[in-house]
Amino acid sequence: MHCLPLMPPSRLSLPIRPGGRAVARLALAVALTLGGAVQATTPDTVAPTPAPAAATVGTSKAPVINSTMDAPLFYQLLVAEIQARQGQPGAAYQLYLEAARRNQDAALFQRAVDIALSARAGEQALAAAKAWRQTLPQSREASEYTAQILLALGRSAELASPLRSLIQLSPAAQQGQVLASLPRSLQRITDRKAAAEVVDEATQPWRSAPLERVEAWAASADAWSQARQPAKALPALRRAFELDPANTLAGLHAVELMDQSPDAEPLVRTLLARADAPPLVRLAYARKLATTQRFDEAERELLQLVEAQPDANGTRVLLAAIQLERKRPEAAEATLKPVLAGLPAPGANTAAAPLPPDLEQACLLQAQIVEQRGQTRVALQWLERADPARVRLPIQAQRARLMARDGQLQAARALIRGLPETEPRDGLAKVQAEAQLLRDARQWREAHRVLSEGAQRFPDVGELLYDQAMMADKIKDYDEMERVLRRLIELEPDNANAHNALGYSFAERGLRLPEARALLERAIALKPGDPFITDSLGWLAFREGRIDEALAQLQQAWDTRQDAEIGAHLGEVLWTLQRRDDAMRIWRESWQRDRDNDVLQETLRRFKVRF
Repeated sequence: MHCLPLMPPSRLSLPIRPGGRAVARLALAVALTLGGAVQATTPDTVAPTPAPAAATVGTSKAPVINSTMDAPLFYQLLVAEIQARQGQPGAAYQLYLEAARRNQDAALFQRAVDIALSARAGEQALAAAKAWRQTLPQSREASEYTAQILLALGRSAELASPLRSLIQLSPAAQQGQVLASLPRSLQRITDRKAAAEVVDEATQPWRSAPLERVEAWAASADAWSQARQPAKALPALRRAFELDPANTLAGLHAVELMDQSPDAEPLVRTLLARADAPPLVRLAYARKLATTQRFDEAERELLQLVEAQPDANGTRVLLAAIQLERKRPEAAEATLKPVLAGLPAPGANTAAAPLPPDLEQACLLQAQIVEQRGQTRVALQWLERADPARVRLPIQAQRARLMARDGQLQAARALIRGLPETEPRDGLAKVQAEAQLLRDARQWREAHRVLSEGAQRFPDVGELLYDQAMMADKIKDYDEMERVLRRLIELEPDNANAHNALGYSFAERGLRLPEARALLERAIALKPGDPFITDSLGWLAFREGRIDEALAQLQQAWDTRQDAEIGAHLGEVLWTLQRRDDAMRIWRESWQRDRDNDVLQETLRRFKVRF
């Protein structure tokens, strides 16, 4: 942090005097902006000057309270403002800090801090904030400024004390909110373990009797969860639930912790079994179940929510998406019907105003439903209603996909490329949408080229690197695939999908199996219960000759997610174990679900199975 040299007051000298009118204007500004501030914090012992008697005849005006700014202070502040305006912030800072200490005035301390911050003099700003806290220990603003500056300077070891004061000096009605938001306010600290330790130290008084609060324990759990230390997050959550068994905040943190520890889910389920279970926690739990492909359970939770809150459009849209994923378009259509009833009539949206997100997503899902029935023209009409201006990228990407399926691949690519980019993220989404069109058309090399060019435009974007690696695998450029995935793991050490993809590639090719196991075990630790990672581990066990272990893991993966690739692997293991009827049953179910799956098609060809 750049620090300006500070000039001691004894060496200050006024520059050439500006014109009298300019001095008068500056003096008036000082008096208006600072004089009142000094007055506002004047000790009660200073008596107001009584108003002249003539001014009170026939009136009932309140007595005038004069500022305590005397001539020396006024002159000192005037000089400080002149110094600040003429590019000498160090001198101005010193004058304000001296005046603030002498007058014990919060506004003057704040002005000293602001001058130092404007000059990027972080250490001077911190010194002024600390002096402010020491002089006025009951000032909440002083603690807040000190904490913010320490955070900006990366001095996390000193944060706990001002944060504790900040909580203590907050109004009682706001303390819970301050406690709960504390971990998220420390996102700038890259060492998440250090951040969690700060949270625990700062909140200690509120995690002990007689001040104990559920928000403090929830904050501790949140901080340790961000530090990926579930062994410390879980006890904090359990204590939070002991204090308040239906606490929404604790429930949401327990849902988040499910990614790291299976022991978090029983806490969530215990909460949701209560009659007063918070709907927000149930919704978060359903979303978590959906992201881990536990669609049956997610649908059950969402059906409960829809029954209790039939007008919650967002919940209905999520439920319909899951029903569509489970190949139940009729159920999805029925779920969406009340949402779509709120649409403007076709052609009524003449101003082409964007729809609310829930309505827009409902139109997209309805387009997919009618598309599955072969009604392409009707699907396009739903997309038109969702985006009459034809500028929304997710909707136009679906429109382009329909065009490509109709044999208009080049026109579809031109549509994607011609969409406006209102922010950098739009450019990335366009690359991904175009690559998806090419993947659907099985043009692997062209998709790989588009993604490689996109990676040059948007370097080190994790999702783009992953897509590039998968296309490199498709064209059998395994060296590039490995290089890109290792780069992704370097950028995102906790990326379970990257670990899984590389480990599975080694297992599939029968190469470096010990390294494959290390990668896959890391992946499953990052994403416990994920059916695709479990499938990879089962396939690796099969390659290693551990048939019983392979069968158990592949069966577990299939029970969780009836995916065609998982079915291909499970069927092959069953066939190897001479359970050919079971293998044929699994393969047939997989083929009925996704007959275009490459792994399934290759497996059926190899075993000369046809349906």
